[in-house]
Amino acid sequence: MSFNTMATFFALAALAANVATVALVVMGLTGRGRDRSPFEMLRGTILWLAGSVALAAMLGSLYLSEIAHLVPCRFCWFQRIAMYPLALILLMAAYRKDGMARLYAATLAVIGAGIAIYHRFLQAFPSLDSGSCAAVGPACTAALIEKFGFVTIPYMSMSGFLLILALLWADRVNAKTTTSEAVTTVGTEPST
Repeated sequence: MSFNTMATFFALAALAANVATVALVVMGLTGRGRDRSPFEMLRGTILWLAGSVALAAMLGSLYLSEIAHLVPCRFCWFQRIAMYPLALILLMAAYRKDGMARLYAATLAVIGAGIAIYHRFLQAFPSLDSGSCAAVGPACTAALIEKFGFVTIPYMSMSGFLLILALLWADRVNAKTTTSEAVTTVGTEPST
């Protein structure tokens, strides 16, 4: 496949991630106050989905640097530093059914999303860049990929981080619902 085809595929994947993020947030906000979690249908698969998003983002960034030969800028490296461990942490957490990993994963995702948002902001307003990126590699203001007039590499990264955060939130809602259901069940048992 050509670089242009892959870049378009990655851009469409980022837009699909945005749609999924919005859908999860809407489901969560409109499903509050009910007895069951609005994410009940995803129970047991959410961490697998989040890990898959991180793995896809990692493989996509490796494609761009190792196959398409795009040199990552300084902020791209910082985003990679946040995303790459997420794939391992989330997939291990899904395998081990370890809900405590949500905290570590969410911390990395918030940091990565913040860097991606700032990076995209610098691309939109290059005059605000102090030039520190260009001193150690490619300019952080350069959009090596731009699809649909706004989807750049930092935008794709941001989309992945935000979807991971939405999935982690959904997993937390499911865990809280399970805990409250267990408390309700224990409280309503007949006495002997």
